[in-house]
Amino acid sequence: AAAFAVFAGDVVPCKKPAPDIYLYTLKQLAMSADDVLVIEHSRIGLLAATAAGLRCIVTPSTFTKDEPMDEALLVVTSLGDPRGERSEIVANRARLYIDDHVRIADLTRCLSQGRAHSILNESPARSVPIASPDVEL
Repeated sequence: AAAFAVFAGDVVPCKKPAPDIYLYTLKQLAMSADDVLVIEHSRIGLLAATAAGLRCIVTPSTFTKDEPMDEALLVVTSLGDPRGERSEIVANRARLYIDDHVRIADLTRCLSQGRAHSILNESPARSVPIASPDVEL
């Protein structure tokens, strides 16, 4: 890519787990939630993504590996590397077959899994943060 955008939490009034940063990013990039797949590493990030109506894959860190990730389509130890670290499935609500690493085709299949709010309806009810009224959509 010739250029890319970086959006940090300091541009929105409410931090994760509120969805503000994801809603702001969708607007700034003129993208639909249907075309976005988020890769997060923590429950707070997962809640922010799903509250914004986005599908999410989680690659937990050492610090977040024990957090519940029920809303994630897929939880893997890492995305893997064809010549190195292997990806291991921790949870697989998307019902995908992942070999030794996550491939672009796997991410594409996650995008076809339906919107986050319909996926969330399969999970136990949870409190999901709402966006700040100050977020410009």
